[in-house]
Amino acid sequence: MKKRGFLLKIILSFLFLSFSFLILVYFYLASTLPDPNILGEKIISGGVEIYDRTEKVLLYKIGFRRQWVDYQEIPDKVIKAFLVSEDIDFFKHKGISLRGILRSIYLNLKTGSLTYGGSTITQQLARNLFLSHEKSFIRKLKEIILAIKIESRYSKEEILTYYLNFIYLGEGNIGIGAASDYYFNKKIQTVNWAEAATLAAIAKSPAFYAPTSPENLKRLKERRDFILKKLYENNFISEKEYQNSLQEEIGLVKNKYQGIIAPHFVMEVVNSLKKMFPNQSLEELNLKVITTLDVKIQKIAEEIIQKRAKENKKKYGGANAALMAINPQTGEVLALVGSKDFFDESIDGQVNVPFRPRQPGSAIKPLIYAALFELGYPDKTIVFDVPTDFGNNYRPKNFDNLFKGPVTLRQALAESRNVPSVKVYYLAIPERVENLIKELGIDYLKPINYYGLSFGLGTAEIRMADLIRFYGALANDGVLVSQSLILKIIQRDGEVIYEYFPQEKRIISTETARLVTDILKDKEARRGLFQRSFYLTDFGSDEVALKTGTTQFYQDAWTFGYTKNLAVGVWAGNTSGKRMNSLGASLVAALPIFHDFLVKLQEEGILIENKFDPPEQRIVNKPMLNGNWVSEYGIHDILFYVNRYDPLGPIPENPYQDPQFEKWEIGVQKWLNSF
Repeated sequence: MKKRGFLLKIILSFLFLSFSFLILVYFYLASTLPDPNILGEKIISGGVEIYDRTEKVLLYKIGFRRQWVDYQEIPDKVIKAFLVSEDIDFFKHKGISLRGILRSIYLNLKTGSLTYGGSTITQQLARNLFLSHEKSFIRKLKEIILAIKIESRYSKEEILTYYLNFIYLGEGNIGIGAASDYYFNKKIQTVNWAEAATLAAIAKSPAFYAPTSPENLKRLKERRDFILKKLYENNFISEKEYQNSLQEEIGLVKNKYQGIIAPHFVMEVVNSLKKMFPNQSLEELNLKVITTLDVKIQKIAEEIIQKRAKENKKKYGGANAALMAINPQTGEVLALVGSKDFFDESIDGQVNVPFRPRQPGSAIKPLIYAALFELGYPDKTIVFDVPTDFGNNYRPKNFDNLFKGPVTLRQALAESRNVPSVKVYYLAIPERVENLIKELGIDYLKPINYYGLSFGLGTAEIRMADLIRFYGALANDGVLVSQSLILKIIQRDGEVIYEYFPQEKRIISTETARLVTDILKDKEARRGLFQRSFYLTDFGSDEVALKTGTTQFYQDAWTFGYTKNLAVGVWAGNTSGKRMNSLGASLVAALPIFHDFLVKLQEEGILIENKFDPPEQRIVNKPMLNGNWVSEYGIHDILFYVNRYDPLGPIPENPYQDPQFEKWEIGVQKWLNSF
């Protein structure tokens, strides 16, 4: 008995001390919390302001939208949908739900996390107005204390009114009034059961349930249908209403951008911000973002894209076009036009083409040749442009359906000859090309062998935003620079929390970069390709290196070009991949856009006059590599003279050991016998 009495004293003492401690904690925390009398006076602030590089032009502001709704205007449907979703006992409890708290404790212990909150509507209101969203025991205690105070001072109707007007419902919408207008384009008073349940579903986690993506849409429908089921089980709706509501489609909401400048650029900035601030609402961040955009260059690009895309649609059946311009020395994106018209749904205008993978066609060839030149090949190296079966009946043709026989690497690249380019890709060793591709940050391709030798003609889908970096590296003497749309991010108190500093790495040698550039700027060497369009490649005293590309069946037309201070990518075609007609090659669909853009920059004094540094002359005393295709050994394809793993080394003793030699040699001998 004595032992039992002693234990009872210990237990009672423990309970007394615990209770006393909780009382002390309660009064201490209560003294540190704000007075909930300010309910209804809280002003929602925040948002992100996105500026151009001068910090003077506001491109777009991400902020909150609000429409206050008085209690008598809130539909019964909305109230009941939120009650079954968030707090079915709202009109019964005094601010906290013991059942909800015990349930959350059980679930948190079971999962080993603080995921489950068990908060009533009053607690949620307290948290939304006065506390942070961190998950901690102290924050939960503060929430409970504030909820009790709020319940003691306000009626249930007032609390519910504040709650439904302050709850965040995604996409910058504060409260049910703004959300109903945004998602349904209707007043809150006119929503039906399905729509009321949809709003309640979004409230759980706007980032995951707001109907702004197919993934969110799927989650939202499941959550909405769950709420509808709860409404039915609580006898708030009839079975007919329940079944009809389940059949209602939820529309995918496309963002409504008012007063936006350079929309594709801004949306890519927003994507970057979401990655930099994950799991946070941009509307709440209070940030000023200074971007890399040059508004003057952007406007020039937009005007030219509009004009030329309209002409392309009429002439070639290509309804869309895009342009991207960067500073190759810093990687700053100066202009970005993702489509002809951001708001034109008929061309999928909101698709940002430079950030979508597409086949680059011949625009990939400078990269392939660069990989080859890194092995020491001179530009006067001879390759045979003759009909060749590379295996598996792969017999590429040239754009003009002609074959020119022996051509130099300079001529082959400048004139974009396809057969020589496939040979160059093989000689460069595909694995080395793959490594160079990965240096650009392109890690989304399939293994290089998947594409076969056609990779050398640009059959792998690559983003313009990535490929333009390679052209920038050529302009930058082989040094690749990181890419950014943001210069710095400033908090409202003036503190700079992010600033862009270019990151550099060398991906090819200076001499290789200069050699490729020397070929791409060689007007006479490219005259044979461009012929009647040659004038579109001539920019007077300004040296401009460029390369065009057209994909199979005229789906995509490209032009990439650069000076020492500017790199530009242009695309023309249809976002859907629909083919242009056979006249829609890069020379006529994309090149005029590039030409007009650079000429306008010249006229405006924006294009800085420059001269490229010439490459050193490469001399290799070896047949084919020295520019001579007739030797003491006779006339043979290049694989007769080079081991592709040691091209500057001795002539192979047995060239037939190379699996491609016989195929290439047959083509050369057939060409010789045709005379």
